[in-house]
Amino acid sequence: METPLRIITPIGMLGYGYNSARLFQGIEMGASAIICDAGSTDSGPQKLALGTTTVPRATYKRDFRSILDACYHRKVKVLVSSAGGDGSNDHVDMFEEVINELCMESGYSLKLVKIYAEIDKKVVHEAMAAGKISSCGAVPELKAEDVDEVPRIVAQMGMEPFVDVMQEHPDYDIIIAGRAYDPSPYAAFAQVNGIKNLGTAYHMGKIMECGAECAAPKAREAVATIWQDKFEIVPLQPTSVCTPQSLASHSLYEESHAALHPGPGGSLDLSESKYWSTEDRACAASNAKFIPSHQYTIKLEGAKKTGFQTMVMGSIRDPILVSQVDEFLDDVRRRVAYVCQAQQYDLTFHVYGKNGTMGQYEPDPTLSKELFLIVLVQAETQDIANSVASMARVQCIHNDYPGQKATAGNFAMPVAPTGMPMGPACTFCVYHLMQIDDPCALFPRIVKTVGPEKATQERDPNFGHQLVVDILRDGPSAASIPRQAKEGADYNKPPIEGDTRLKDLAKIVRSKNAGPYEITFDIIFQDQVDLERVRASGMLTKEKLAPLYGVDVKDVVTCAFFPQAIAFKFTIPRLAPSGGFGERDVHGSQQHVPLLDLKIA
Repeated sequence: METPLRIITPIGMLGYGYNSARLFQGIEMGASAIICDAGSTDSGPQKLALGTTTVPRATYKRDFRSILDACYHRKVKVLVSSAGGDGSNDHVDMFEEVINELCMESGYSLKLVKIYAEIDKKVVHEAMAAGKISSCGAVPELKAEDVDEVPRIVAQMGMEPFVDVMQEHPDYDIIIAGRAYDPSPYAAFAQVNGIKNLGTAYHMGKIMECGAECAAPKAREAVATIWQDKFEIVPLQPTSVCTPQSLASHSLYEESHAALHPGPGGSLDLSESKYWSTEDRACAASNAKFIPSHQYTIKLEGAKKTGFQTMVMGSIRDPILVSQVDEFLDDVRRRVAYVCQAQQYDLTFHVYGKNGTMGQYEPDPTLSKELFLIVLVQAETQDIANSVASMARVQCIHNDYPGQKATAGNFAMPVAPTGMPMGPACTFCVYHLMQIDDPCALFPRIVKTVGPEKATQERDPNFGHQLVVDILRDGPSAASIPRQAKEGADYNKPPIEGDTRLKDLAKIVRSKNAGPYEITFDIIFQDQVDLERVRASGMLTKEKLAPLYGVDVKDVVTCAFFPQAIAFKFTIPRLAPSGGFGERDVHGSQQHVPLLDLKIA
């Protein structure tokens, strides 16, 4: 009988915090590896452009502490990818430093292997000259000046560099990798430990890299059990359940396409995937296929500075001004342009209570009784940005308008100083595929010993056991029980007779970035009956949905149903790369609103 492999992921993003007792619970369930992702383009381009991290260094140190306790005492392997958020070499080194500090403090001596993911710009220029660079989805063609202007370029490594390390150094304790395709360390660990079905391995990794986000309600810690032809995931939070629909719908999450997910060396095909409940809140999946590509490609990522920005914020409560805010701000813009005509700058206003989150896509034209205004200025230098923002603030305060009664000021400012320099503004400009011949050659590795040369702490094979005993005995706290379970509340309004909207039939309507250049929408239904009713209405087509978001029908990336999740997916290009100047929604998570009130016949 086949012996399954088990992996625990304590959190979908290292640095976001997890329950140490649940980590050790997963290990006592048989997990032989802790695998965790630490990176994403979701939070914007500043990490790649400026060398910042997703969370502060101290937060990473907090999250690594229990992981290293488990690694040393329980002898489980640790794999962490996309160090620091961007996966740059500096952040791989920073993770090594944090781990070394903790090991020195605890007396642990461990073998660590670093895998770097930065790509020499000369290699990229040569690939461009050879025609080996192509755009990824809705991304513009790569320009030589973009390559020159970014401080660093990273590439999403596939599973092969991880496999090489594990085969060359089977006694490793920890692998810290630069930027990686999210499922890569999972697929690699599965393959090295006997799972040869890459469809199973990559599909498991696609789900597990987010921890227990695939559960309902979503949670943090999850354990995966993997066989050749299937895998099973169980959330460790006892109030969460993994269902066939929650597992299948998470397979769509952050992906441009419903069933085909391209990555390094091939694509994960979920068109025939199957999902079923097992036991103890767990769910299993099978039938995913990995289709090797004819040409191996890796995704390059890079971002650059576009200037400096300053922010001013305040509110408008006067109903006379609220009623004409658009005309007022147009006049502010003209007056700033007149005073600052010798300076080059960009000026934008976000008006919350009107359309601050969605801008031109806002479907509701009504105004709130009060408005919150964010003024953003971008310029070549911080001094120019500060100067222009100061003038915009003055005009917002003192500009007149028809019917004005309050002549002392128009703008309530909640903080001082009123102008806030924000530092560099950044934008993504490299998000392209590069053809390569060797999937390992561009990803060098370094082997190190962290902590003292010889351990000073005796291993305790029962380390963490009492934490598990306590948490299993005490059960879930009241705070961990979802509001709906505790209160029996129904957060959805009943459908209006004869006026059924999409929100009345859909269980989930969500939007999210699918990389920095696209935004994807998932609509998940309660059952097949509701899905078929909406399908028959003809409302979920390119022709109906594209105008909601000001997109040409020909530019729609995906418009398709995914029956396994009783779901529908719609993907479009972003107006601009996420996180650039004037951004309204870096994650893209609040752009679903126009879909909610679609009328369904």
